[in-house]
Amino acid sequence: MAFQLVQIFYWLALATWFGGTLFVAMAFRIIFKTVQENNPILPQVLSVNLEGQHGTLLAGTIMGNILSNFMRVELGCSAVLFLTLIAQALMVDLHSQDDTLPLVFKTILLIAASGVVIFDWLLVWPRMWSYRQKFLDHADEPETANPAKDQFDRYQRQSVMLLEVLLFLLLGMVLFSGGTATLPSHPLTPATHLESDHAPGQS
Repeated sequence: MAFQLVQIFYWLALATWFGGTLFVAMAFRIIFKTVQENNPILPQVLSVNLEGQHGTLLAGTIMGNILSNFMRVELGCSAVLFLTLIAQALMVDLHSQDDTLPLVFKTILLIAASGVVIFDWLLVWPRMWSYRQKFLDHADEPETANPAKDQFDRYQRQSVMLLEVLLFLLLGMVLFSGGTATLPSHPLTPATHLESDHAPGQS
């Protein structure tokens, strides 16, 4: 019963993280394409140097708000997965390679996936939003705004790349998560073997 409960929490966390990442990866391109096709105008950031950039800024703002909330979900899923993997390590037969190797691979993939999220959360997104704000604040100064826009685009592409890497790592966890078994209910001990070898009626 305890193992089944651990598995339920494990799969809920993994399915939520993987499904959310897949949705964000698909929504990213759709949102940017849809917004840019409609070419909106943002009245609070009107500037001659921003002509044709309003759609990009709006799409980036939408995705930024989505990702800032989704990152909290990702960190929560990561914490649950770490706890459930520890519980699995205490319950599976560690003498069996069929159970041990998938557990090791899942742990490695989880550490890598968590590292990608933390790197994106603490380094990429803060820098990207900093350059975005710099671009808006100096929109009428091309010598300052244009380099800031180039850096903003660079970090945005890097964030998309990290999202794709994360999706690949989580898919690996899904593939290695099947077929985990628990320890036998009554594992044989040396004493059990000794008794079976000297059963009554045998010499």
